Amino acid sequence: MERELVALSSVLRAHGRGVLGCAPRFDGEGPGTDRAQSEVAIMAEMSRAAGRPFTFNLTNVLSAPNQWREVLDFVAEANATGANLRPQTTSRSIGVIFSLAHHTPFGHLPGWNILEGKTLEERVAVLRDPAVRAQLIAGGDGRAGIEGCREFFVMMPERGARYDCNPAESLAAHAERSGTSAVEAYLDLIDESNGAVTLNWPILNQDFPAISEMLTDPRMMLGLADSGAHVGQILDASQPTFFLSYWIRERGLMSIGEGVHQLTGRPADLFGFGDRGRLVEGAKADVNVFDFDALALPLPTFEHDFPAGAGRFVQRSRGYGWTLVNGEVFMENGEHTGVLTGKPLLSS
Repeated sequence: MERELVALSSVLRAHGRGVLGCAPRFDGEGPGTDRAQSEVAIMAEMSRAAGRPFTFNLTNVLSAPNQWREVLDFVAEANATGANLRPQTTSRSIGVIFSLAHHTPFGHLPGWNILEGKTLEERVAVLRDPAVRAQLIAGGDGRAGIEGCREFFVMMPERGARYDCNPAESLAAHAERSGTSAVEAYLDLIDESNGAVTLNWPILNQDFPAISEMLTDPRMMLGLADSGAHVGQILDASQPTFFLSYWIRERGLMSIGEGVHQLTGRPADLFGFGDRGRLVEGAKADVNVFDFDALALPLPTFEHDFPAGAGRFVQRSRGYGWTLVNGEVFMENGEHTGVLTGKPLLSS
């Protein structure tokens, strides 16, 4: 299999363009360091055979907290011998979103199936019924269930979508402060927010200090998203706004110019889009005009706008005045203008 992958990769050398990529298997049987080293080795061999960059996903995981550092060390060794490995990471955790409009973390418990087939407004009304509330609380795990909710982070409308995995904002912390069970605390938050409360359950990139280090490592690319395959669970489309508002404005990780370059010029260079990614004469006019201080993310909503009424999570943003695509105004003050000027991009 490895010989076949290398042979296929070598075809790109004659064309002098293109990028290789994969989702590496860093988990599985055997020592994690050995798996990571062998995965990086085959990617490096493919990159050298193609004479092209090779990009792959790299995140921190709590079960192997030092793995990302080991991978970057292996990347440095490979690149020193002629490979061009460019791992990608995200500006925040990747995980599952829970919203009353779609699903809750307690749907497996007795009684919660009462919500099936109801609108958000109807669900809120049902959960405010004292008899239903008492039944759901009784069907929970009581105070013992709190520990299982330390990784569910509460996001309320007044604060917007934070995504920063603050332990004080976990559902468990809310329950402990109110002296209730996790189920009761969740029901209280639903009542308080009229059903808008959203829970973020991070699965990858939970360690924000590690994200900070990765984002400032010159070998890393800012990218990577998984929501296209999981539109009812994951929502990564707002990552650029989170990166600018949290890491650049709030945390001061780098200058605004450097931050914008991470989102524009660097990926354009990696994928060979020579006429995009910079504001220079002759380049394609793909431009965002935004108020840096006003950038914000409201909570996600669940909308049924897919074929056959299927639903998906949607998240809008605030602070953007205009978005131009190929020189035409595509979005204005957060609303689509009706213009459709996008097209498939070819590397040069």
